[in-house]
Amino acid sequence: MPLLSPSQIHAALRPAQNLAKRGVKTELSELLADNNLSPEEILMNLSSLLRSGENDGVRLRAAEMGLKLNKLLGDDSQRPDFSVTINIVDSEFTSLNPILIPRTTA
Repeated sequence: MPLLSPSQIHAALRPAQNLAKRGVKTELSELLADNNLSPEEILMNLSSLLRSGENDGVRLRAAEMGLKLNKLLGDDSQRPDFSVTINIVDSEFTSLNPILIPRTTA
């Protein structure tokens, strides 16, 4: 006597066949939506954390994530690396930096 009938085996394999027919992208978006991870729900939770987080760290991370999503705050790797060099050339002050000389008020 078989443990499973052919109809039970077919019913068990049917969801796997449906997943194979759908694309991976569609499957992932459906799974995210089924688990309350759609973009709208994530943004609503992020907004709730920003308004009523338990401590300042939670609210700060929510604000940081919001800024990153709006592309107002980027990674350090995206910032240009630059330096500024100031050369003061003046014949009056050859041995002493003029910034260090006290100013006289007139």
